[in-house]
Amino acid sequence: AILSDGRKFDKFSSDYCEKQAEIWQSKSSKRRHLALVKSQQDANKKVLGAKSLSDYRNWQKANVAKNRYMSRITNQRDDYLHKITDQLVKEYDVIVIEDLKIKNMTKNHHLARAILRQSWGRFRDMLEYKCKKYGKILIKVNPAYTSRICSKCGKDTGKKPLSVREWDCLFCKAHHDRDINASINILLKGLAQL
Repeated sequence: AILSDGRKFDKFSSDYCEKQAEIWQSKSSKRRHLALVKSQQDANKKVLGAKSLSDYRNWQKANVAKNRYMSRITNQRDDYLHKITDQLVKEYDVIVIEDLKIKNMTKNHHLARAILRQSWGRFRDMLEYKCKKYGKILIKVNPAYTSRICSKCGKDTGKKPLSVREWDCLFCKAHHDRDINASINILLKGLAQL
């Protein structure tokens, strides 16, 4: 989250747990494959008392370890999002956010993992219910052109690739950080709706 006053909240990161979950996911899938092969061999040989997939302890252990790390990541992410949304709702009476179509954005396979990992939808849902709870105003605005319009002069400076993080306005020569400029434009759009 980036605020119009220039404050930035760091992205959620749980590197250790994510690495461990990845390792155990790999182990789980390998052990599952071995268990399936073994149970298929037993079925082909018509062994009495052939084991089913749930009887293989190594696969079960790997699955339990993977699930433990995945739930730990989820709990840490939820805790981080609760802290940010609590702080925002307590500090501001009016909060303006982009009405992003997250489902459409995740169709881009280059961005999908990063978007889903940060839980943008969960962040928006938390803001919505906390604003209702504390009697604050939450405004959703159309995200179109928020990062291309100069927040100083209001001119459209054209489309820029995501790799361009800072730029200078061609008209008023103001220097902008892409995210902060977009957050100011989002705020201005939201205040115009009041």
